[in-house]
Amino acid sequence: MPSIAALRENDPAAIGGYELKGRLGEGGQGVVYLGAADRGQQAAIKWLRPHLAGDATAAERFAREAAAAQRVAPFCTAKVLATGVHDGRPYIVSELVDGKSLHRAVAEEGPRAESALHRLAIGTVTALAAIHQAGIVHRDFSPNNVLLGAEGPRVIDFGIAKALDATSTITSMPVGTPAFMAPEQILAHPVGPAADMFAWASTMVYAASGVGPFAAESVPATIHRVLYTEPDLSSVTGPLRDLVAACLSKDPARRPTAEQVILRLLEQPNSNPAELRQAAALVSGNVPPQRQWAPPGLQPPPPPGPYGMPAPAPMPPRRGKRAFVVAGIAAGVAIVATVAVVAVALRNLPKPTPTAASQPPASQPASRPVTSPSPAPVATSGLSSTKLPDTTGTIFEHPSDPVRLTGYSIYNPKTKEWIEYPRDSLTGPFKRRSDVEQILLSPDGRYQALRTKHFEDGYDAVEITDQVSGEKFTVKTTQKPQNGSLQVWSRDSRRILVNIGDSGKDGVWQSTGFGIVDVASRDFNAVTLREGSLRGINYGFDDRQSGVVVMGTDSKTQALRFFDEQGTSVRRVPNVGAGLARRLFSPAGRKFATDCPGFDNSRTTCVFDTQTGAELKRFESGCEYPPEWFDEEHVMCWAKPDAKAPRQQLRVLDMSGTMVRLLAEVLTNADNVDLIYYATKG
Repeated sequence: MPSIAALRENDPAAIGGYELKGRLGEGGQGVVYLGAADRGQQAAIKWLRPHLAGDATAAERFAREAAAAQRVAPFCTAKVLATGVHDGRPYIVSELVDGKSLHRAVAEEGPRAESALHRLAIGTVTALAAIHQAGIVHRDFSPNNVLLGAEGPRVIDFGIAKALDATSTITSMPVGTPAFMAPEQILAHPVGPAADMFAWASTMVYAASGVGPFAAESVPATIHRVLYTEPDLSSVTGPLRDLVAACLSKDPARRPTAEQVILRLLEQPNSNPAELRQAAALVSGNVPPQRQWAPPGLQPPPPPGPYGMPAPAPMPPRRGKRAFVVAGIAAGVAIVATVAVVAVALRNLPKPTPTAASQPPASQPASRPVTSPSPAPVATSGLSSTKLPDTTGTIFEHPSDPVRLTGYSIYNPKTKEWIEYPRDSLTGPFKRRSDVEQILLSPDGRYQALRTKHFEDGYDAVEITDQVSGEKFTVKTTQKPQNGSLQVWSRDSRRILVNIGDSGKDGVWQSTGFGIVDVASRDFNAVTLREGSLRGINYGFDDRQSGVVVMGTDSKTQALRFFDEQGTSVRRVPNVGAGLARRLFSPAGRKFATDCPGFDNSRTTCVFDTQTGAELKRFESGCEYPPEWFDEEHVMCWAKPDAKAPRQQLRVLDMSGTMVRLLAEVLTNADNVDLIYYATKG
């Protein structure tokens, strides 16, 4: 355990739900405390100094930047657990690493050599590869930010330097450690992963010699050497010397990437086998070699990978207590936007056009052109308005809309019954149905699937009607007392995803797994997930429709989990916000949108890269509940009523959070309306 100093008089007793037990260290950025959670879990909590927070706006800006670090895969890093603001000053909660810094270790024990140096090199560059894969640049990689834990080196404080630069008070100098900063960073030019590779190489020289490659008597002299002289590499030998020399090029375009360095280091003998396996998995799996990097928001979407993410979310079964009211309940009113994804519309999208991207460095090959559908403008004129029967609600539709309202439900508090109002086509009238539990229209409008309010021979079931031929058939799903809540149709209108489980005594849905109804074969395949974290979750098909995504709908469950159709865990994307799995992804599948993580603020929307999990966009949306996609460049969500808009409104927003269309509105204190759901138009 690191040395712990006593708390001082002005130190807080707790930060972010962690009781402070002592001080682990102190530096120019802030104080690092040892924190303990309710169940005894320990963590390192860095609380920024007042002059680095500046004001409330700067503090929130810092926390937003720092929250991005939660996306980094735990390859040789100290995992970021949470971020927030305490007394107007940002804090960051990280995994506690039991070990001293590389700077202290070299000062106390001497330089590293041969296999120890090689293990350090591959462990730290693997961490940088994971950091870069998340769309983050460390910007302050140095011996002080490498901890030597029992399981190997761990990189800390990644992304904090950019967060500090984002505050209004940091103006005199780019944040970083001058002796390890790249020339472009010293000159305040835009920096990318190449700057981290420069710092990594400088750190390896320090580890091998006890001094950096540009050591001088003063900071100005060191900066002059970094900018204009060649490094001292006399302490580094063998092939590692060549890699270090390449990374210390003054020209960032000539430096190798972290992935390229890993591949080269894998060729070296005497490496730690566990670290090599981590590095090999990283290279062969999530990090494509020689990938062009661009900051979040400019990074072109990568080619489709092995797993994507689509999304349907679970409609609650109504037997017993109604679960999964994903939206909220205001004055006794629950409104939920439930969207089914449709493949037919994808076939009718305009031909893809290349997306503009920044030019790659001269020494690296350009990424292959990336294309994405060009969404049509959102129609704002020529709208038709339709009153929703038995409510005060109104919907506004246009023939060109990529989504369609296919039905809604009304809750009667006296009878405690839900009444369905489905359409039997994508444009038809809404018809009252009090005899069924759920009704879902397929994306192409051909099939209508419904659950009855009773079990058949001890089984829950789905009744499917082919509205072209008029044929009806029933597929049994789950056995009593479990329910099979219909989640969403697949985009090709051939399968239905079912959430298996039931409401607990507290009314919160507890899932045991999922099942898939195959319309053609009329079969149902049930899968039990051997996990405990299936409480209050919803399911959706992944973006390739070849697997299933699991997502929580509350602010405490901030992760996406991927399974194949047999229930095998495939992938996990941590540290994203709450979302609706049924329509989590953009039509092209390259982006997904949730409430932003890191804050208890459902009115901020975050857009992420599907493959990397990197945050692409963050904007104030005013969404009361998690957003869903309208088209490739617009989301839709329910806005919270206020003085200007006293009715509950389903709005279409662009990527700046600006409202461009009104889809529906309901007088929330008069109507008990639930599950207004859309399907992509066929």
